[in-house]
Order: sequence, then structure tokens, then C-alpha cells
Amino acid sequence: MTFEIWAGIAFIASVVLNVVLVWFSREQSRNISYVSQNLGDLVEMLGDYKEHLRKVYSLEMFYGDETLEHLMAHTNVMISVLEDEYGNIVNITDPLEIIIEKEEDIVKEEEQEQNVFYGGSRESNS
Repeated sequence: MTFEIWAGIAFIASVVLNVVLVWFSREQSRNISYVSQNLGDLVEMLGDYKEHLRKVYSLEMFYGDETLEHLMAHTNVMISVLEDEYGNIVNITDPLEIIIEKEEDIVKEEEQEQNVFYGGSRESNS
């Protein structure tokens, strides 16, 4: 009788623990997805800002301005740090590309390999 009670308690505890872990996993997945999307937007906005700053710097009235030059250098450093440190997080939400080779492509490649060594007939027509 006591074994059945302990087994029932262990089963209920296992079910509750599994439900909690599934809920926790879903919440963490949502948080990571949110962070990934926001980092991607941040990198894109900084790229747009860099391009805008470059256009302003290239105008005749601002060309050679040291403040804008330092601002461009600072922007470049920020973008490279974001891409280097957080580039993997940004790409988490991108769908994976799976390349599937068709059987026809494989057969064509094998035929091309065989045709490389084929030199035609050895008979002379002279």
C-alpha cells in the first residue's frame, strides 16, 4: 500500500514538474525571440544612421569636419561590436536554409564525371 502511495506522489510530482518546465521553456523562447528581433532592428537602424551620417559628411559645407569624422568612427565601432558580439543572437529568428540535392542533379554530376574521360571513338577516318 505504501509503495502505491509513493508511486502516485512521484507521478504527480513528475507531471507538475514537466508542466512547469514546458511553460518555462516557452517563456524563455519568447524572450530570446524578442531580444533577437530587437537587436536586428537596432543593427539595421544603426546602419541607416551611418549611411545618413556619411551623406551629411560628404556635403560641401560639412566635408572635413572633425566632429562628424569622429562621429562616423564611433558609429563604425558600435556597429562592428554589435555584429561581432551579438551577431549570433540576431540570426536566431532567421529560418534555417536546408539544401536538398535532387536525385536528378546527382545523376547529372555522375554523367559529367564519366564524360570527362570519354574521348570519342578511336577509329581513324583517314
